Amino acid sequence: MKPVSRQLPAVITLLLGFTLCARAFPGITRGADSVRIPTAMDSTRVRYGGDSLRIFRGADSAGWRTDTLRHAALPRKSPGLAMLLSAVIPGAGQVYNQSYWKVPVVFGLGLYFASTWLDQNRRTQIYRQKYAADLAVPLPADLYASIVAQGQRNTDLSEREFYKDQRDTFAWYFVILYLVNVADAYVDAALFDFDVGGDLSLRVLPGAAGALNPVPGVTVRIAF
Repeated sequence: MKPVSRQLPAVITLLLGFTLCARAFPGITRGADSVRIPTAMDSTRVRYGGDSLRIFRGADSAGWRTDTLRHAALPRKSPGLAMLLSAVIPGAGQVYNQSYWKVPVVFGLGLYFASTWLDQNRRTQIYRQKYAADLAVPLPADLYASIVAQGQRNTDLSEREFYKDQRDTFAWYFVILYLVNVADAYVDAALFDFDVGGDLSLRVLPGAAGALNPVPGVTVRIAF
């Protein structure tokens, strides 16, 4: 049982890691940004404000125009509702967040921890009764028989404590899995509308001199 037990932190870490990075590929289409850049870059300056891109030509303020970046609205999920659903029925919050692949993970680990706890508890009760029966019988007067009887007592006591510790350990694993299930539903819902676009680029644009910018330069623009 111990080698399996030591693998639990890695399993829980992977579950949370998938939750945090899954929203990088949400499978939700997003409208392309619409930005029209003039071809005459030698007399163009680019300024940003909010979700708008304003392009200025020359020194005349009449040359301003606004190109708005258009994005499709992304759906949202309620973190509180997702957490409540997972608290009442483990895995329900994951269904609400459309993370269906996590449901068998939660239920599979939950059933494994519960069945192992029941088995370890049964063994604990068996060796507890054996040890109680050993104590009820006095040690024989014969030295060899007394040593054998005492060894049997120690064995039954050791087995009882071992299975008792395993039972308690898997009880804690079940509680941790339940809390991780609730936390995962909350985080997944909070990041549901978080979108990492596929356009990550670096552009170097020439900056021309003009009335408002007398010194030529180079503009470095990172888009994501």
